[in-house]
Amino acid sequence: MRALPIVFVAVIFSALPALADNFRCPNGNIVSTGDAISTVAAKCDPPAGTFRREEPVEMDRRGGRAGIVYIEVQEWTYDQGSTLLHTLVFRNGMLSEVRTGGFVK
Repeated sequence: MRALPIVFVAVIFSALPALADNFRCPNGNIVSTGDAISTVAAKCDPPAGTFRREEPVEMDRRGGRAGIVYIEVQEWTYDQGSTLLHTLVFRNGMLSEVRTGGFVK
């Protein structure tokens, strides 16, 4: 009978949606992972810095063969008037990650 409460808790937590990373823009608006880059640009002030690169991703193709495609990755940095650095990472035009850490001089 001890297993029943554990199974119940596991089922409840597996049914909850994944929590999105949120970021409070310097102007007070909130953006979340999954937001389009155009939405973030409209809600937030311009970033203090930007960096753009391409990242290889392995994709399955028809016929069982895998291939490599390159997606655009953009990183926008905000310091929000403090010494703590915030980085918003966009993959293929969608906010995929919010990093907080590092210090600005």
